[in-house]
Amino acid sequence: MTAFLAGMALLLVAAASCAAFRRRSFGDGVFTACVIAGAAVASVPAVQVLLGATLPQLRWRAGVPGGDWVLGIDPLSAIFLLAILVVGAASAAFGAAYQARERGHRAVWLSHAAFALVLAAMALVVTARSVLLFLGAWELMALGSYVLIVTEHEHPTVRRAGLIYLVTTHAGTLALLAMFAIWTSGSRDWTFAALAANGPRLALGGGVVLALALVGFGAKAGLVPLHFWLPAAHASAPSHVSALMSGVVIKMGIYGILRVVALLGPPPAWWGWVVLAIGVASAVLGVLWALVQHDVKRLLAYHSVENIGIILIGVGVGALGAASGHPIIAVIGYGAAALHSLNHALFKGALFLAAGAIYRATGTRDLEQLGGLARRMPLTWLGFLVAAVAIIGVPPLNGFVSEWLVFQGLLRAGQSAEALRLVVFAAPALALVGGLALACFAKVAGIVFLGHPRSSQAAEAREAGAGLLAPVLVLAFACVVIGTVPALVMRPVMVVGATVAGEHWVPIAAALSDVFADAGRISWLAIGLLLVGAILWLARRAALRRQVVRTGPTWACGYPHPTPRMQYTASSFAAPLASVFGRLAGVREHRGATVFHSTPVDLVLDAAVLPLWARVERAALRLRPMQQGRLHVYLIYVVVTVVLVLGYLVLAPTR
Repeated sequence: MTAFLAGMALLLVAAASCAAFRRRSFGDGVFTACVIAGAAVASVPAVQVLLGATLPQLRWRAGVPGGDWVLGIDPLSAIFLLAILVVGAASAAFGAAYQARERGHRAVWLSHAAFALVLAAMALVVTARSVLLFLGAWELMALGSYVLIVTEHEHPTVRRAGLIYLVTTHAGTLALLAMFAIWTSGSRDWTFAALAANGPRLALGGGVVLALALVGFGAKAGLVPLHFWLPAAHASAPSHVSALMSGVVIKMGIYGILRVVALLGPPPAWWGWVVLAIGVASAVLGVLWALVQHDVKRLLAYHSVENIGIILIGVGVGALGAASGHPIIAVIGYGAAALHSLNHALFKGALFLAAGAIYRATGTRDLEQLGGLARRMPLTWLGFLVAAVAIIGVPPLNGFVSEWLVFQGLLRAGQSAEALRLVVFAAPALALVGGLALACFAKVAGIVFLGHPRSSQAAEAREAGAGLLAPVLVLAFACVVIGTVPALVMRPVMVVGATVAGEHWVPIAAALSDVFADAGRISWLAIGLLLVGAILWLARRAALRRQVVRTGPTWACGYPHPTPRMQYTASSFAAPLASVFGRLAGVREHRGATVFHSTPVDLVLDAAVLPLWARVERAALRLRPMQQGRLHVYLIYVVVTVVLVLGYLVLAPTR
């Protein structure tokens, strides 16, 4: 734990250096170096725990209600801590280069300082073992994230996105406060160990606690229908902030759900079915809504909703396996959720950073204004392509490994003899999600990188600098490593699954031998695919060297001069698939004699949340005259309130 504390100290030094060197350009280098060093040092105990080590907890007498403050790292903490530090370091390095040109007209130092503090807060969230320390870190993470979202606060849309995020995250925090208030009732202290001991005494088997956890942590994770803050917040923030939020901040909600399950023990079956249903809905709707987007960052944000759904499918499988007395299914389900959390952090971080490099080169995020960037930004195209292949879940990349593990849990559950076998019906939904994700990223890759530029900004784009490229390629390389050698992570994530399920590792490890063997086969498949691809590429290069390559204009269906208008647009590409789902796709189509365009809408935010908020606002305006009375009217309010309280005290039955 000494290394963890040293890493946290370096992150605090990074935040302090931003303020100390806010007028010096070398401050960005100091910030980046401190964050990377802090992440490297703090990741050492996380790796040790995942490799089987047991670290002692740290305990302080805080002198406040709730007992001691405790820090500890177990396998569940370690896997999320590793994701936080890896993606956080890459995003910090990208952010220093990304915001360098804004140093003259924006408080860049404040954004960097908030970034380092959010990293430290998330690390404390996953290592805290007492309620007050956990909630304090949680609130610091929430407020720091708000500061990062509204970095470009001069734009009204950014301020609106920040407000929606702030309201939603604090509504979720209220649910967590209620959860902990119920859970700690009658407990000797507020440490997590005391919560675990108090679990069997909770009413309804802890059902109320689990329901509040799903609401409070689900609001942070962005599950449907609590996702409505996420697309606007991720699109409005700078790209390295979007990578951090989508990669790891929303995963704190997943961590919270898994931690509650680990402390309470096997959840009731009804909760597992609810989580599974929400996971399926989030995955299908998230990818469908991503398909109809025209803003590349909003599109990626909706894919975060999709992948949170896939993670929740794994959590639901694990919960149902535990509730039905099938520990192997429980371990596989929880392990798949943990692995997909890590994998999503890597490839979504790379995608958002690549999107940031595109925005810096072109000045636009609108798909309809891009095109032809593969020739102009080949390394950015490579990083984006690797991450895109990973997110759709095909070999030889890491997204395939974790989705394969989710399928393993679903299919094993389908072989049981009780109601658990109905879980298998989520498998077709997961397959549908993969197909829609493939269509969506074929659209993005084709429209952004292939074809002809659709605007002067795209035509004049140039490759990003090393400061923007290196973090993208590092995260993409991590996706390749996990995809080709899944044995590196398979045992650690199964240990995480066993930790959440409350199972002893030795007997579980023997029962999972076939899973480990399949992971080895996946390695051979991945390596074979890479070799075949390399051989075909080399053969093509050799063949092209032996002959003169002739080029000519693209056939334009009889038109004499091809123009960018003849290419697919984002609207026309998605229209056939969106029409299959009707109104559920959340898109409004505009057709004319010579034009077709679609406008995406958020069905939850635009059709439910904002109308409800408008009604609350109208009701509040009707009550406003109560604030504008005279002094004697206020005195009447006070007297009436006091009389009512006294009447209650007199008439209330005594115990």
